[in-house]
Amino acid sequence: MSVLSAALPDCDPPPHDPAPAAQALPAGTCDSHFHVFGPQGRYPLDPRRNYTPHESSLDDYRRVMRAIGIRRGVIVQPSVYGNDNRATLDALRSGGADFRAIAVPAPDVGDAELAEMHALGVRGVRLNLVNPAMLSVDATLAILRRTADYGWHLQVHIDLARDPATLGPLCEKAGVPVVVDHMGKLAPSTRTHALIDLLKVGACWVKLSAPYRVSALPSPHADLSGLVQALVEANAERVLWGSDWPHTELHDGTPAAAALAALVHAWLPDEALRRQICVTNPARLYGYPDA
Repeated sequence: MSVLSAALPDCDPPPHDPAPAAQALPAGTCDSHFHVFGPQGRYPLDPRRNYTPHESSLDDYRRVMRAIGIRRGVIVQPSVYGNDNRATLDALRSGGADFRAIAVPAPDVGDAELAEMHALGVRGVRLNLVNPAMLSVDATLAILRRTADYGWHLQVHIDLARDPATLGPLCEKAGVPVVVDHMGKLAPSTRTHALIDLLKVGACWVKLSAPYRVSALPSPHADLSGLVQALVEANAERVLWGSDWPHTELHDGTPAAAALAALVHAWLPDEALRRQICVTNPARLYGYPDA
């Protein structure tokens, strides 16, 4: 372990026994963005990482599912594991048909390994342009070309408030659906932006996830309602919801699962719209057989 990673404090853990939501999420809800972290002795952390997570297993996450009404979930490979996808893939093996994943394969990954990933439920490759990049843009797109028959997509973690010009060319170059994490990390006051223009023409998707990474205010993040509305109005068919559990990089407490469910209801008061974003859209993108 490097001196840098050894000095990183542990992130705060999520609540162990989440309280039930006052209003459950729609039946069939898919959480499009969560992570799993296993024992460090079995799944070593990358020394280049910029945070140290608490162990947070799929069984821990299932308590969140029961508490707020999640049926399905998408496990996203976190940056702290680099190109070592074992924790993510092992969670898929134990999770079964209700789970999908986004991986970060090594540039020299073999065809047989990619085929196994797809069989387990991997449906895309993550390009992380915010935390230390484990895959370059070119290496990521090369893997997506090799998985064209599988229909994988590109998931990108990008700070569009700082780098607004990158997304359009990336969408053109990718040749596959592009999904933007965490509202693109746009400023809460944003109402016009390249991301919104790309949504309008169906050139990308966006996740309503990790509000604490975007908002300047504490929960319930009242400054985000206008931004969320702008994203949804741009193209509701290209919007997803994600919990971002177990809420890494937080050191002053983590959000209660019930509060995240309440935020979905506040952002999406219309029942049909809520179902579209929580159920129908992810079923289509991640290849679930029904909504």
